[in-house]
Amino acid sequence: MSPVTKLIPRISAATLLAAGLLLPAAASARPDLGAATAAFRAGNAAYDQNHFEEAAAAYQKAVDAGADDARLFYNQGNALFRLGRMGGAILAYERARKLAPADPDIDYNLRFARTRIVDKVETPADNALTRVLWNLHAGYSLRAGVWIAFALFAAGCLALALGFLLRARARLAAFSAGLLALCGLAVFSPSLGFRIHRQETVGRAVVLEPVAELYSGPGESHELLFKAHEGTTFDVVEKRGDWLSVKLPDGRGGFVLARKTGGV
Repeated sequence: MSPVTKLIPRISAATLLAAGLLLPAAASARPDLGAATAAFRAGNAAYDQNHFEEAAAAYQKAVDAGADDARLFYNQGNALFRLGRMGGAILAYERARKLAPADPDIDYNLRFARTRIVDKVETPADNALTRVLWNLHAGYSLRAGVWIAFALFAAGCLALALGFLLRARARLAAFSAGLLALCGLAVFSPSLGFRIHRQETVGRAVVLEPVAELYSGPGESHELLFKAHEGTTFDVVEKRGDWLSVKLPDGRGGFVLARKTGGV
């Protein structure tokens, strides 16, 4: 679980899609990447010396400075895992996986950390075709997806434009390539659109305290349904004041105090 040593800033899919409109506003909300990189390197140095508490604090400083990078969250998860803080480690790995869903190291460490928590939530089994389709859908980051869509669109438009300039034999090849690229974009777009929709509307939450109670409604006066332990991960359905409506993969759910969780 040794940390990586480089930090490269990432841009959200929504920012890429609206870059032409948001550039003036982004300048005033830009993260302090200098401070984030310095904190990241300090965290790596502390981790290499087995000073995991210091490393975790430095990685958090990088997060607080506005860095949003899979390697940062991966290293943060490693430090918190070494400290036995499984809730924080799983939260960091989840954040890393959100940015780099195809990274095998992140996936392995996340699954390994989940073996150390109390609640082992069974996920309903999928058939082989569903697993293949889901892996294709979930195997790219939002940033990569936006660039794929942009590349397909640009290639399709360029090929079609060239088709009008080329001779008859080459024209057919150019038109075919352009239509193929645009068809690929049409097939890919629903997956990307669904990912962006989930990014904006559906979150995940990880229990950070030893125990979090789930109630049938947003308040402790409601029926206590069950208790979840540190590291348990929920899908967030909605937020009501200080409470989150959440659901587990096995279908169980309820309302939990937001302050007892961390958002992915």
